Amino acid sequence: MAQFHIYSNPSTKRVEIPYLVAVQNDHITSRTGATVVIPLRANVQPVEIMAPLVEVPGQGLFVLSTDEIFAIDAVRLKHPVGMLNLSDRSKIKPALDKVICEY
Repeated sequence: MAQFHIYSNPSTKRVEIPYLVAVQNDHITSRTGATVVIPLRANVQPVEIMAPLVEVPGQGLFVLSTDEIFAIDAVRLKHPVGMLNLSDRSKIKPALDKVICEY
């Protein structure tokens, strides 16, 4: 499982959250069996820095819902549907800083 891979959401909330992006580094995931993901939401407005738009290749733009970050058992994530591009990857750290650091 690679960092920044995008997966179809295995939960029942697929309509609102069709995708999850793995943000945890591969080294940790290989040891714990879980990975930290950020939901990619459809049909919501982006929020500057905290919830930016990112592209799912071939599917369009989705909101990186950073405030909903969580860990999931890696076996629940099947085949990746794509990977975040370099520009979208650079949006993750500032978004996390907004959520967990001083505002």
